[in-house]
Amino acid sequence: MNIYRHQFVCKCPANGAMIVYALEIASSTMIHAEHIIAACAQHRSAYHEAIADGLHQALGGQQTLRAHHRGVDIETRRGEPGAQADSQKRLAYISAVHRRILESGVSVVAQIGPKTSDDDVALLVGVSV
Repeated sequence: MNIYRHQFVCKCPANGAMIVYALEIASSTMIHAEHIIAACAQHRSAYHEAIADGLHQALGGQQTLRAHHRGVDIETRRGEPGAQADSQKRLAYISAVHRRILESGVSVVAQIGPKTSDDDVALLVGVSV
């Protein structure tokens, strides 16, 4: 398991206050530091929950986002631990399908598209017999 931590600043859309956010991501896959920095930099003025949703969609993993705003501590969590187990079940199913395709003698070319969330991957397949 990889743990990533990053702090960034975002302006509150309600009153313009600058808020320091602390992001923590736990992921079994590698996430480039530059991707984390770029994803956080895209949020210049947004509400805490919207930032959390956007970061989870962009980076995946199990995330905790913390901030302190006008006397209120705010913490959001995205990517519950059970979601990773569901993803692994889907991967096992895909692997079983892949094995059956290989056993059939059919030629398959596959390309995995960009990740849009922990449980959503575009798979483009071309089949020739």
